[in-house]
Amino acid sequence: MRHEVISSVQNPLVKRLHQLLNRKGREEQNRFLVEGAHLVEEALNSGAQVVTVLYDESRGIDPACLRALDERGTDVQVIAVSSAVLGKLTETKSPQGIVAEVKIDSENWAEWIERASERDYLLLVLDEIQDPGNLGTILRTAEAAGVDGVVLGEGSVDLYNGKVVRATMGALFRLPVFLRSLPEAIQTLQQQGANVLVSSLKENSLAYDEADYRGKAVIVIGNEGRGVSEQVARLADGYVHIPLYGRAESLNAAVAAGILVYEAQRKRIGQAVN
Repeated sequence: MRHEVISSVQNPLVKRLHQLLNRKGREEQNRFLVEGAHLVEEALNSGAQVVTVLYDESRGIDPACLRALDERGTDVQVIAVSSAVLGKLTETKSPQGIVAEVKIDSENWAEWIERASERDYLLLVLDEIQDPGNLGTILRTAEAAGVDGVVLGEGSVDLYNGKVVRATMGALFRLPVFLRSLPEAIQTLQQQGANVLVSSLKENSLAYDEADYRGKAVIVIGNEGRGVSEQVARLADGYVHIPLYGRAESLNAAVAAGILVYEAQRKRIGQAVN
């Protein structure tokens, strides 16, 4: 590991990394920033393509991150920076003293589909999720529930938005996430025999605990405001909903996704045991 020291916010590297705080910069450089000791440690331990780690010189490196860096060897550049530089590269009000530059390494959809053709799976499809906190929470919940992958549709919030990354709590580094056109992706899955269940209040919709999640199962969650688009809803093999017993008109998208994927896994595990 090579420990340089940077104290100026005008440093060319700092200026380049600062551009990663917006979507255009991330897309142009094919990289994103990870902030905080826990997420940096998760990125390092997961095998993510970490390029650079910058830490507050006055605070030193978090011990867990230091161990992870030692295990990675010499492929990560480590740089000590001033508090002012770190503030330039973080979005939170109270920076945690460490950030990492990570290459975007998108999962290969074609390869995943080919491997999945011979097995059962549970896949979560997200149609234009707009809120960063919702998307991050959904990914964290999906990974915890053992979902095999997530398909994120066009028009959704940027997967590498800082709020999304922080809300995943590291799940982003372990869970396959595919950025796809949803009609095309759903039709591909159906050609494999997948059962596509759309979250909807249509008249023929089943309660979430009555649906069949066996085999190749796909659950579709819609936009926070309008739900699943009609174009995607028309492709459904069935519809599911979560009954509302109070006066609320709807559930938060992340909460709904959590209920559905955990119910699906509960049934799938129960069926496998039986």
